[in-house]
Amino acid sequence: MGARLKMKELEARTDVSREAIHFYLREGLLPEPERPKRNVALYSEDHVSRIRLIKQLQEERFLPLSVIREMLERADVATADGGGLAAFELTLSSLLNGDVPEPDQPLRVVAERAGMDPADVRKLHEAGVIQCVQRDGEACLDFRDAAIVEHWGRLLDAGYRGEPGYDQSYLARYAGILQTLAEAEVDLFLEVFGRDLTGETAARATRGIDITNEIFSRMRTQALLRALAARVAEAEDPP
Repeated sequence: MGARLKMKELEARTDVSREAIHFYLREGLLPEPERPKRNVALYSEDHVSRIRLIKQLQEERFLPLSVIREMLERADVATADGGGLAAFELTLSSLLNGDVPEPDQPLRVVAERAGMDPADVRKLHEAGVIQCVQRDGEACLDFRDAAIVEHWGRLLDAGYRGEPGYDQSYLARYAGILQTLAEAEVDLFLEVFGRDLTGETAARATRGIDITNEIFSRMRTQALLRALAARVAEAEDPP
């Protein structure tokens, strides 16, 4: 059994007032503390992690408490069903994108929203860009893959639809590279920070992913501009 904290210690560990903590308890955002005596409440490390996570979701992601409650409830279910890794994945997704996991969506519905032919969405699956799953005999996508398809549809609508090379092969070239990179990053993160996949660890991972995503975006832009400049220079000064 881990350490048990009194309210004063919980306030100091989380930098959150007792009034806010009592509010979280009333709203069902925190589990009830142990009550060995009538007027004694003892809190755990789980309370510390949850309060810090709630605070970050409010202050950095601007999520309303109703969304935070749903996310925490889903993480609790995942913990019961699949252990810490499933809960960690749900927490990390919510932190990164403000996502509240949604039920899988029929491929045909996602394709319609994206302005794409369902056959072209299936080609993205065949190319390893997204993953289709079968639900009641129908091809479906999870909410993250659905978002990828919808963003791809936006790119096509931006003037790329029908242009040679702007098909599933365009995204497929990145899929393998990103998978290799992701595996290396996960191995490094677990090696450095261990396998205690708590909400607090998810918050740390979120900060790293947010920052590196920005770095990678700017590196890609720089690489594109440099490659374009090199092509222009070659055209102006042929060998």
